[in-house]
Amino acid sequence: MTASSPALYSPVTAPREASAAWVRSVHLLGLGCFTLAMRLMAPSAPYFVDGPAHVRAILSGRLIIQPPGYFLFNLTGYALTKAAHLTPALALNVLNISFSVLAALVFYLLASHWFCRLHALLLSLVYVASPLVWFAADVQSTYAAMTFFVPLLMLVLGAKGRFVAGCLVWAVLAGFRPSDGVFLLPWMLWEARAHPWAVRIRGATMAALGMLVWWVPTAQRFGGGFLDPIKASRSQASGLAQGAMSHPLSAHSFNNMLRTGSAMVIAWGVMLPMVIAGAVSLSRRDRPGRSCLIAITPGIVFFLFYYMADATYLSFCVAPGLLIAGMLLKDWKEGRRLGFYSLAIAASILFMMTARPIAPTTRPRALFDAYGAKYSLWSLRHQYAPRLAALLGQCGRSEVLGTCGDGSSPGAGR
Repeated sequence: MTASSPALYSPVTAPREASAAWVRSVHLLGLGCFTLAMRLMAPSAPYFVDGPAHVRAILSGRLIIQPPGYFLFNLTGYALTKAAHLTPALALNVLNISFSVLAALVFYLLASHWFCRLHALLLSLVYVASPLVWFAADVQSTYAAMTFFVPLLMLVLGAKGRFVAGCLVWAVLAGFRPSDGVFLLPWMLWEARAHPWAVRIRGATMAALGMLVWWVPTAQRFGGGFLDPIKASRSQASGLAQGAMSHPLSAHSFNNMLRTGSAMVIAWGVMLPMVIAGAVSLSRRDRPGRSCLIAITPGIVFFLFYYMADATYLSFCVAPGLLIAGMLLKDWKEGRRLGFYSLAIAASILFMMTARPIAPTTRPRALFDAYGAKYSLWSLRHQYAPRLAALLGQCGRSEVLGTCGDGSSPGAGR
């Protein structure tokens, strides 16, 4: 998505007059306050997946956990503990809630490039209310950073066409969550086609220099070899893989696809049918829609067919997916669109506030607890993060490998 692209890429906001700027400021202020109020409802103590490990890494000063290390995330948390005299857990809470509030503002600015201000505001509220985006802000893991950096990358590189600056944003994004940086590489290469070779080279140089800032310290902590983080990550991934690419036609691969499907529901909720319909209908005829689809496809394919553990893996997919849905709904009548967005927002908030675990006496109930209620406000307050196998009493069975135990069990940490 570049500035030199067709008319669909041009801003559709009102002329830059005082009243329009005032309305946008009110939208941003209201959106930021609304997001902050929601995130302060249930910030948790460290319990979810890698949260305790991040706290230990900051306390020890080692600043990496298991592959790929997440050095830049831990370093930022460490700097915040020193600058603001916070405990590591509180520093990570502040960091992730800040990412979530900023994500809401950046997403609004991004959506404003394709939609009218009201449409952009409503879609931003859908983004803020997404159970996955909400949950990511209140745990001490790397996912909230993706809810911010992905729309920022799409705004800088895609909407505004600033390729070199976008490459720097990508390098920082990859430093916070390297796997998501890899998943977004095809999108980066696709967007690069619209720029001259001289700009591409400058962008690649900027990305490489930005990566070295966090890659070298990470490699040193993994043993000193420049490729040691890759080797360690590859070894870990092959040991955890449960999808069809590693276990064809097995209970492993079925459960993996089930987890990915349930993660999409947590990510997009009522909007999921529109995300799917938009991906199908817009990919051929609409360049912005095709761009967003390219951004999410590599990651979703990997999760479906190789390895998926928690819905939060899809944190980097939520923003582009909602843009796809928004482009599909752009042609709806305003009243109908308002009603649908209101339903999506209300459904997400209702789920977060009311979802509770239920006695897992049957498999469907256990599935709801492990893949649904686990991401609610109740679970944040009570630090509830069960594995499906544990709920079913099947921890010893091979077909549920990697889905049992607590945050220290195989497959629990990412």
